[in-house]
Amino acid sequence: MTNNPGNILKDYLALSKIKIMIPVSLTGFTGYFAFDPHFSLNLLVVSLGILLLAIAASVLNQIQEIPQDSRMTRTSRRPLPVKRISVRNAAVFFIINLLAGTLLIFFAGNLQAAIIGLITIFWYNGIYTYSKRITAFAVVPGALTGALPPLIGWVAAGGGLFDKPIIFIQFLIFIGQIPHFWLLILKYGDEYKQAGFPCLTDVFSRKQINRLTFTWVVTSAISALFLCYFEIIKSQLLVVILILASAYLIWKFSSLLKYSPASIRSYSITFDSYFLLVLLLLISDKIIG
Repeated sequence: MTNNPGNILKDYLALSKIKIMIPVSLTGFTGYFAFDPHFSLNLLVVSLGILLLAIAASVLNQIQEIPQDSRMTRTSRRPLPVKRISVRNAAVFFIINLLAGTLLIFFAGNLQAAIIGLITIFWYNGIYTYSKRITAFAVVPGALTGALPPLIGWVAAGGGLFDKPIIFIQFLIFIGQIPHFWLLILKYGDEYKQAGFPCLTDVFSRKQINRLTFTWVVTSAISALFLCYFEIIKSQLLVVILILASAYLIWKFSSLLKYSPASIRSYSITFDSYFLLVLLLLISDKIIG
């Protein structure tokens, strides 16, 4: 392991998957702001707590999957497989993030929100991580972990577990996790096989996966439009923007029905950008309202 402070920081940021976890924190921010549309210290602290819990889940996942990561080209150079960070230090880093995230959510939010955060960790690292080794359809229960951060934010702000707005927001994010993962399968399916994971390409042909991905993308767009129908997004301007963005998303992915592109990068960027836009529209609607 290197002792260069810059390299050490870079390795821990890689271990944190910070670029992926910031959007996770944004969903928690959105959940909080959807209930209490005021910028406050508590909002920021809860969002930070969700970020730290997401990092904790990422770190523990990488500890659990060192053998699998070492077999995949995409992940073989991560800090743990190449031993730039020891398992012991990674475990300490996990515990620090877990405790800090839980305490921040508890003190800036409430106990119920903190418990949901811990349940999210359990579900991701205790259920999803191991189900990936058993079934190619583990993404379905795994998608639940993506739907819980906005609930943490909503409940931390004082909302109820079964309030209609957060249920629809959760449903949208739950649905969106599935095509997001299947796009990764289209890109890295062979590497997942090398790592020993059951893969959708063993069950379906690439053409079938393309069609299923398109179906889930359409379902995601329809789920987003429910936010307008049930007046969770009320601004007419924002509704128009969402409708146009949803139409473009469906048009973009309709090409998957015609051919299998050599690169799916543009599809992933389009899909992730669409979900980022939906979150920003939710936040903007509360500011306007």
